[in-house]
Amino acid sequence: MRVLLVALNAKYVHTNLALRYLKEGLLRSVTSDVILREYSINDRLERIAGEIYETRADVIGFSCYIWNIKEVLSVVRQLHPVCPDVRFVLGGPEVSFDVEDLLSAHQEVDAVILGEGEKSFNDLLLAWQKGEDLSQVEGLAWNHNAKVIVNPPSRKSLNLNELPFPYADEEDFSGRIVYVETTRGCPFSCQYCLSSTFQGVRYLEPEGFRRMFRRLLSQGARTIKFVDRTFNAHKRHAFEILNIVRDECCSLGLSSQVRVHCEIAGDLLDDEWMDYFKNYPPGLIQLEIGVQSTYQPTLEIVARHQNFDAWKKYVPIMQKLKIPLHLDLIAGLPLENWSNFRNSFNDVYAVKPDMLQLGFLKVLKGSGLRLNSQKYGLLFNPEPPYTILETAVLAHEEMLQLQRMEEVLDKYYNSGKFVHSLREALHMFPSAFDFYHELAEYWEKKGWFQRLWPGKALFDKLWEFIEWAQSQRVSRRAFLDALRFDYYLWERPKTLPDYFVRSEGQGEWTNGGEAKSTGEEIQRDGCWANVVPEFAAMDRRQWNRNTAVAYFETDVLKEGESGPGWFLFLYQQGKARIYRYQV
Repeated sequence: MRVLLVALNAKYVHTNLALRYLKEGLLRSVTSDVILREYSINDRLERIAGEIYETRADVIGFSCYIWNIKEVLSVVRQLHPVCPDVRFVLGGPEVSFDVEDLLSAHQEVDAVILGEGEKSFNDLLLAWQKGEDLSQVEGLAWNHNAKVIVNPPSRKSLNLNELPFPYADEEDFSGRIVYVETTRGCPFSCQYCLSSTFQGVRYLEPEGFRRMFRRLLSQGARTIKFVDRTFNAHKRHAFEILNIVRDECCSLGLSSQVRVHCEIAGDLLDDEWMDYFKNYPPGLIQLEIGVQSTYQPTLEIVARHQNFDAWKKYVPIMQKLKIPLHLDLIAGLPLENWSNFRNSFNDVYAVKPDMLQLGFLKVLKGSGLRLNSQKYGLLFNPEPPYTILETAVLAHEEMLQLQRMEEVLDKYYNSGKFVHSLREALHMFPSAFDFYHELAEYWEKKGWFQRLWPGKALFDKLWEFIEWAQSQRVSRRAFLDALRFDYYLWERPKTLPDYFVRSEGQGEWTNGGEAKSTGEEIQRDGCWANVVPEFAAMDRRQWNRNTAVAYFETDVLKEGESGPGWFLFLYQQGKARIYRYQV
């Protein structure tokens, strides 16, 4: 029996952990003829179907999620007429609920694995091999004579320490995101999440993780993401896992090259966690925290019990320790109207996370909010990924405005390229939310969302918006200085946009005239040998090509240095380092 396992990932760089578990389980107990193929949902479906057809597999299994189910079913429909004897099996969170409707609508699908699949999938294939009755396979739904049969779920949860080793194959993970898990389950019961449908948390023994992590490093993996729903659910377990990450990376000299991403619960942070982080290599770990909302009535409805005001005190500590921090918000939760969401956004923005991820509620099959959608007035797209359209307190028009706001938030704040100019711009508006909302509506009015813009064009758009919306309360010069500073940090400019170099009132921008010649003199000043390590290794031409000098009339860094100042920008390996010129 030849078995093909197929993943249609959201992006090419992603990998599928679930299918690797299944593959190794099949090799151990069912068949030695197992193939794994990974594609992206952005690939041509005709090409995917063609390559799958040419494998001549007897059974084809697909890993299904909200982001790929439409593409998976399209591929199955294309293959079924030319592969009438092939058995198609679906598994994954997207097909584990409402399975009767799925199988009734898609007769070309032979079976669906419900929930955890490592044992059920093996049992299904063994039953097919032996010609046995499928009714004995736990956690299986199947089509039989145009009738859907749903078998009882498995009576026992799987032990993570008894699962096969998923990364046994020789693979090259360079440049890809690789997934690992050390827990299954979640201690919380958030009603928007499928983890609320399962009880308890199961743990992988730390030494089992060490073997996996060591293997991944040897295969070139440098970006590793834990799929644990709440990585810090058990503090001692989390410490042991992170100790292994640190020890293995340090022993190989990879601490500055590897980054592991963990989703944690902010309300489980404490002083002991902060003490632990103080001894951790900077940049090795990246944290994501689902705040979702700071409006307590909403948090109570969705059973996401937390107190943002209580744990946000740890955010500046982690930032000082150079731990990249992503904070998430969900728009469209019950009871949270425009004003409440504005407050949630401003609360989270105020702590200055490295990324503020503004997401929209997905009303997932099997979730508590799906079951109570009418009660809370949740209208959502009936097609995957079931994105919220409106709620009883948030109109569809408001949701569209938030979607536009999310787009400009990603372009400006989450890009990390406008740190100084955004800080100045926000002084001109009542709040951060109001700034991004007005910026997004200006983009909409101008029709700018209708095309892709190069990075430098974003500076032009921001300046045009500020000119249109500027307030007399803030110095126009301060904002333009900050925008020009960010522009220099972006890359070494060959030329500057007109709005940076033109005259303003009685003054003149200091990139022109005598100031420019002064800048060239400062760039050649031998004083840089004392502060820039690379100075001695460059000849004059290399130095001029890799540096730029600019003058700023305001304190762009907000470091308490008043008055004008010169800065040197050193560009190497896609990054700019800055040095203040000391007279």
